[in-house]
Order: sequence, then structure tokens, then C-alpha cells
Amino acid sequence: MMVGAASKADLADGGGPGSPRRRAVQLVLVAGLSLVGGSGFTRLFPARDLWVPLPVAAVLPVLLVGLLGSVQVRSRRRLASPAITVPVWMIGFIVWTAYTVAAGTGGFLARLDVVRTGVVDGWARLLDVAAPAPATPDLLIVALAPTWLAAALGAELTLRTRASLAPALPAALTLVAATAVSLPAPGSNLPQAAALVATTAAYLLARMPRTGRNGLARQWARGAGATVTVLTASVLVTVTVLSGGRAGDPVDPRDHRSARPADAAGISPLAALSGWTAHPDEVLFRAEVNGPDPDQPVTFRLAVLDSYDGVTWHSSARFVRAGDPIAPPRGDGADRRAEVVSQTVDVVGLRGLMLPSYGWPTSGPPGAQVDPDSGMLLGGRPLAAGERFEIVTAVAPAPDPAAISSLSAGSMAPTGSSGTADADPDLGIPADPPPILREMAELATTRGRTPFERAALLSQYLSATFVFDPAVPPGHAYGHIEHFLGHTRRGTSEQFATTFVLAARLLGLPARLAVGFTAPPAPDGGSRSVHGSDALAWAEVRFGGVGWLPFFPTPRAADARGASVAGSNQGESPEQAELIDVALRSVAAAGTTGTEGAAAPETEGDAGDADRERREGPDSTGAWPPWVTLAGLVLGGVTVLYLLLALLAAEARRHRRAARARARVVAAWEGAIEALTAAAVPVPAAASPGQVARLAATARVGPAIETDLAGLADLVTLALFAPAGALDWDGEPGTRTAAEAWRRLDQIERSLRRGEDRRGHARRIRRALLRALAPATVRAGLRGLRAPAMATGLPNRDDPSGRDDPSGGGGSPAGSAPDRDRVASLA
Repeated sequence: MMVGAASKADLADGGGPGSPRRRAVQLVLVAGLSLVGGSGFTRLFPARDLWVPLPVAAVLPVLLVGLLGSVQVRSRRRLASPAITVPVWMIGFIVWTAYTVAAGTGGFLARLDVVRTGVVDGWARLLDVAAPAPATPDLLIVALAPTWLAAALGAELTLRTRASLAPALPAALTLVAATAVSLPAPGSNLPQAAALVATTAAYLLARMPRTGRNGLARQWARGAGATVTVLTASVLVTVTVLSGGRAGDPVDPRDHRSARPADAAGISPLAALSGWTAHPDEVLFRAEVNGPDPDQPVTFRLAVLDSYDGVTWHSSARFVRAGDPIAPPRGDGADRRAEVVSQTVDVVGLRGLMLPSYGWPTSGPPGAQVDPDSGMLLGGRPLAAGERFEIVTAVAPAPDPAAISSLSAGSMAPTGSSGTADADPDLGIPADPPPILREMAELATTRGRTPFERAALLSQYLSATFVFDPAVPPGHAYGHIEHFLGHTRRGTSEQFATTFVLAARLLGLPARLAVGFTAPPAPDGGSRSVHGSDALAWAEVRFGGVGWLPFFPTPRAADARGASVAGSNQGESPEQAELIDVALRSVAAAGTTGTEGAAAPETEGDAGDADRERREGPDSTGAWPPWVTLAGLVLGGVTVLYLLLALLAAEARRHRRAARARARVVAAWEGAIEALTAAAVPVPAAASPGQVARLAATARVGPAIETDLAGLADLVTLALFAPAGALDWDGEPGTRTAAEAWRRLDQIERSLRRGEDRRGHARRIRRALLRALAPATVRAGLRGLRAPAMATGLPNRDDPSGRDDPSGGGGSPAGSAPDRDRVASLA
């Protein structure tokens, strides 16, 4: 068998409790725990690309640690030091990933660079990628590295410690990390969480020592209690970390990552809009669109601008690396059944970084970036003539005209620290808007009873009252809008769209500005040529349940001079025009029957509270308070410290058990003295083993402890002061005596733990930590790690040289008094 091909004596030397077969079962369960933890990443990556290397990453490190432990047990009767095993499985991960995951990235040095990038920068890159993520080597390593680490640490803790839950903790942390980075992807990790709890319970049962029928029942009860503890802690951590301290919308770590701001000139094509309309016959691109009716125009959206400062429009888009496929939109309207449309675009005169698309992109060209909130696509390099790219999109159908009267003003989970609706950027208005803008908005929508009716009335009022003129100087600052509304009453497409968006926001309608093109029909089914005359700016309004709906307020051109220029209402599809007509007929019917004003205008700020509560729940702030981040950091730090202390304690205990038989007996007595001291049982410095046993009986520590302590005192007295021929310490009798000493020590420690109340238990832990972190203890531990053989000797009556004497003396009976003092003064 791979692990633990050792005798009971070998296990007493350093293998800890459990037979070789049980150790093998425990290591198999550790591999299973790591596989379950790593499977949380399958939501983020295509299953076909992750499920091949993931089982290997969970099993191979366990094999490496087990093989090293097995070889050392056979040759030296002790486990290999972590200084040997840790570098081996770390190097094993680098070599394995270099020759498998990164195999197609070039030579060996190039592969090593990919592995380094994945380990060092992979997490940051993963947060800059839209979910689901592409299965590139540097990103796959992000899923494989924690799985490998969880398996290796779990195997190390299994072989080196007697802890029950610590070996399962790395796998649990891996699953939590995988869930956090996979939040934007569809699906749930609840099955993995249930599998982790079940596997942890099986590991606990395999870890518990066999102590007879009654003892087994107690171990089952302890295992069930520990499992409940793990499950409860997992639920609390998940709710706290992933829900921002409340049960509600999950928190995406990407929302709290500072992204590199995009070039404003590259994502705001408003500056180029006037140039496109000034050259109406220039071909910008040609597109083959498979899906919509070729006899109807389609609208290609280029950019979405949602932030206005009174002078110009900006975009708050946060572009991330596009996944394959690109995740669908989140929020209202995400569940509407969409039509899949493929597009092939040939660039002619279009320039910039933005890529035009018809609908929500689900697959983009290589190297493209996407804004998960708006669906804008950003190319990896500026567009050039002759370039060709393909995009697959999902086009949601228009809402049912009969249902538009029930649409409410859409709301979003605010992302600002205030946690109020003011944090919604789609309702933001700079200070001191022109008074004529508010007057126009109220006048145009006074008869509107619902949010959609007010938006339709606003669009109809602008297109019927004002004139489109492409010769008007471009610009959309407050001054341009005031001049447009109060003086010339003639404007460009950007001025019509800006006026609509600002007026809608004043009315409490979340709105934003979009820039793109209206591709003309293609009766022959071929490509659609998009010219400068097809460039257009329009508005989008968010409604509850359906998401963003477009509105085209720019009217038809006034005369022949502008007949072929943008503004001829080409952007409005028949379905959208029908929605506007239905809303206007509803307003007209209400006015005819004298019911106008029967329903007060419902805005985001002063109405629809009950509807918002029904859609959003009692609280949908989604904010991640700072204390949650601090708590996560503290939890991670405590976990790392716990694992480090567990390994150090296991290594120190292994050194003490790895000595010769007589020294192991003395080390067991030292452990008993430490346990009594931690339990507040006073042990004088000069007390002999027999006196310590009598003092423990006086302190009434319990019959079981008194019996085991008396037996252990007899054994240490035999080891320290018995004649040389009294017992064959180098043979089987000495090995059995040492194993018996450590068995009694284990019984003493368990009995003391069961007999303590909470206050005593906390005091014992505090004293143990203070003693473990004391400078003298650290220095002694480091000296012990450097020279473990110094603690292996005891007085040997048959060796006159005294080289087996730990005190350096000649092993004479005179050394017995210092030995007694040393043993008794360990407290």
C-alpha cells in the first residue's frame, strides 16, 4: 500500500493514531474534499476544459505527500520533514502545469512564465474577465492552484497531526473562494457545499480512533456535532462574505475592484457624431445580419453614456475581458426570451475602439472586452479599413403592448455608500439645470399617468415641437440645451437625445444616452451598408420587469437639405412605434373621457413604493460594508496562522516522538506535565514523578487521570532510573513501553479536555498560546528543529562514554537528580 506500510511501532514513532489502511482512506477523502472544493470553479469555466485537469490537481499532490511519507517510514521510521515534502509538491505543480495546461504556449521558459502569471496575477486577471471566463492557461491555473494547495495541505495535516477538522479547512476555503469569483455566472454551488459537508463528515468518522462499542458511539456523536459546526460556520461565512452581511443579492468582487479607466475619447463617439452626419454618403461599415427581417432596418448600438456633468457625457462602463460565451445581462429584463442573431461586420470608414452590435453580445471577437452592465464591446485595437469580425447577439423582443400600462419606473440596487436611490447614476442631474428644461418636461408629460406614458409623451412632444437641423453647431452642454429649447428650437441628434434623457431624469425616469447607427434594409438578403447619414443618438429608459427600452425623439428632417441625414426616425422599429402609439392612444382616450389626472404621475422618487418593495424586497442595497472586508481579512489571517501553528506543533511533536524509546517515554511525561499545568494543576519544580502523581490525586483531577498519570509516572521512573539490563530499550519491549507511555498521555489529555468548563478551556488555550509564542519557547523549538538528535539520548548504563546522556555527563547515577529536576520542572 502506498501510505503507511508501517507497523504499529512505526505509527507510535510518528505516524499518529490510526492504522495504515485508515490513513489511506483518510488521504482518499482528502483528495475528494479538494476535488469538491475545486469543482466550485466549474460555474466560471467551461466544464469540458476544467474537468480534465481538476481531478489530477486533487489527486496528484496527495500521492506525492503519501509516497514521501511512505518511503520515510520504511527507511527511517519517521515522516519526511516539511522542508522536503513542501518543495516537492510545489515543484510538482509547476512541472505538471507547464507540461499540461500550458503545453501549447511555447518552449519550457514560456510555459514557466505562463505558470508564474497564472499564480501571481491570475486572480486579478480573473476579476477582469466577464463570466463565464475563457479557458486560457493563465486563468485555468487560478482554479487548479488552490485545488492543488488544498489537497497538499490536507494530506500534510492528515499525516502530521491528529486534528480532525484542520485537513478539511483548505478545501472549504477553496470552495468559498470559487463561489465568490463565480457569482456573475449562472448556477449555484449549493450541491458542492452539500458534498463538502458530507465528505467532511466521512473524513471525521475515518479520523476518529476506534475505542470499542461505547467509545465508537461517542465518536459518532462527536463527529455529528463537528459536522453541524462545519455546516453552520459555512452558512454564516457564505451569508456574510457573499451577501454583504444580509440575506439578499450576492456581492460580486468585481464590483469592488478598481478597473483601469477607459479612454473617454475611445468610448464617447458623440464627438464623432457630427463628423459622420457631415459626410452622409461615406460608408462606415457593412454588416451581414442573420436573423431579423431583411426588409426592416436594424439598430447597431455603439456606445452607452450614463454620466453627465453639465458639459459633456461620459460612460461609467467597466470593461472586462469578454468570456466565451458572454454572460447575459443582470437585473430587469434578463429573463426575457431573446432571439439569437449572428453578425459579420466589415469595417470601411469606422474608426475607434468601440465595436457596433445589434442586441446584447453573447460572443465577440478574440481579445474583445465587454461592459457587463450595458453590453458595450471594446476591441483590443483600433479599427482599421478592411478589418472583419463576427459577433453573436441576443435580441430581446419588445414587450407586449397590452402590458405597457403596468410598467413602473425601473430601479437598481444602489452601489453608493449611502445606500439610497440617489446613488443611481441613471437618475443623476448636475446642479442648476436650465429652468426651461424642467418646465418643458412637466408641460410635455402633464397628462401621463404611468412611467411609459410620460416617456412616450416626452418623445412625441420633442419630435413634434422642435426641428432637426444637421447644420446646427454640435454640443450638448447646459448652454446648448437651453439655447436649443428657448431660442433656435432646432437641434442635432445629440441635442434631442440629451434633452430627452435629462428631462426624463427630472421626471424620475432612469435614463441614459446611446449612440449608434440605423442599418438600412437589405431586400436582397445581402449585407447592409451603413453610411454617415445613418449615425444617430437616442435615449434608453429603464422599466421594471423589462429593462432598458429605446426612445427615438429626433424628428424627421425639415427639408431636402437634411432629408438624407440622421434624424429621419430610422432608428424606430415598427414594434417600438407601436408601443408609442398604444401609449398615446391611451392618453387620448383618458382625456376624452375626462379621466386625466385620475392617477397621479408615478415617479421613482414619490410613488410606486409598494411595487418597488414587491420587486426588490425589503432591502436591496447590495452594499458590502467595510467591516465585512475586515472580517474576511481577519478570518483569512487567523486561518493561515492556525494552519501554520498546527504544522509547527505537529513537527515539534513528531521530533519528540521520533527519539529513541527511553527518550519517548520522557517526552510523554513532559507532555503530561504541560497538560496538568495548562489545566491549572500546580506542579512544583522539584517534584518527582511519584510526587506529581500524588499531587494530581490531591487536586482531584479524576480517577481516570490519576490512574493514567500513576502508570505514566512508573514508566518514566523506569526509563530514568532503572538499571541498564532491566529492560531491552532498543528492542520490542522498549518500543511497546514507549507506545504505552504515549497512549496514557493521550488518555490524560482527552480526560482533561472533557473535564474542563468553558472558562477553563479558554484559559488553557490562552496559556498554551502564550507559552507557544514566548521567545524562549520559539528559540528552543528552532534549536530542536535544527538538531533533533539532541533530544534523543538518555543515560545508558552500558555506555561508559556517556554519549547517550542528554546532559552531556557520563551517565553516572549522580546524574539522576538533575534528571528528576528537569522532568519535574517542565511546567
